Amino acid sequence: MKSPIREIFVSAQGEGPYVGYRQLFVRFPKCNLECQYCDTPKDWSSESKCRVESKPGEFVEYDNPFSSEHLLSVIKLYERIHSVSLTGGEPLLYAKFIKELKTSKFPLYLESNMTLPEGAKEVKDVVKYVSGDFKLKDQCDFKGHYEKYFNDTARSFSILRQTSFRDCFCKIIVSEDIDREDMMHAVDQIKDCITELILQPVTPTGGVEAASSKLLLELQDKALEKVENVRIIPQTHRMWGAL
Repeated sequence: MKSPIREIFVSAQGEGPYVGYRQLFVRFPKCNLECQYCDTPKDWSSESKCRVESKPGEFVEYDNPFSSEHLLSVIKLYERIHSVSLTGGEPLLYAKFIKELKTSKFPLYLESNMTLPEGAKEVKDVVKYVSGDFKLKDQCDFKGHYEKYFNDTARSFSILRQTSFRDCFCKIIVSEDIDREDMMHAVDQIKDCITELILQPVTPTGGVEAASSKLLLELQDKALEKVENVRIIPQTHRMWGAL
C-alpha cells in the first residue's frame, strides 16, 4: 500500500508526558477537522514531494506516494530514536498504510484527533503510544455534527485504550473560554481508557485567548475527581524554536 507523506524529520516531542524524547516525525497531509487553534500549515501546495531530513537541518526530496516498504527503509537509517511519531494532518486517514508499519525499527507513536474509530481499529495492534486529543464543541468546525464526533472520539479511545502493550493518554486543549461542562463530560467518557489526562494551555493563535493559571488549576482539580493522573503541560517545542 502507498500513502503521501509531507515530511520526515528528527525533533524532540514537544507535548504531553513524553515531552523532550527524541523522535522521528512522519507527517501525513490532510485532516478531517478544522480547529481554531491549529498550528499546522494548511497550504499544502503540492503532495508530489516529501521532504526528508538527511542531516540536521538538511533535507532531500522523495517522490510521493511512499510505499510502506520505502518508509520502513527510511526509518532504518536513523539511530537513537525513542519512537516514530505519526502526525499530521490526521494519521488515521491513512490507517491501512500505518498497519503495514508494524515491523518498524522503532515503536510507533500515534498523534490523533481520535474522531475516526474505524481507523483506530486498523492500528490498535500496531501503535505502542497513543497521544489522543479530545476536541470540544467550541474548538473545531464540526459542521453541525458534534454529537457524532464526540461519540466517535469516545469509541476511538475505547479501541485504543491503555493495555500492557500500549500507553494511551488524552490531551485537551484549554483556552480561557473552554466549556467546562463539555470538558468534564468528555473526561467522564474516557477516564477508564487512559493512563493520564494532559491539560494543554492553548498557544494563542487566530484570536484564541490563552488560559489563566487560575483556570488551569481549577480544571486540574476538577478532573482529578475522575482521573488519577492529571498534568498541565504546555507546548514546550515553541519555547526553543522548533515547529
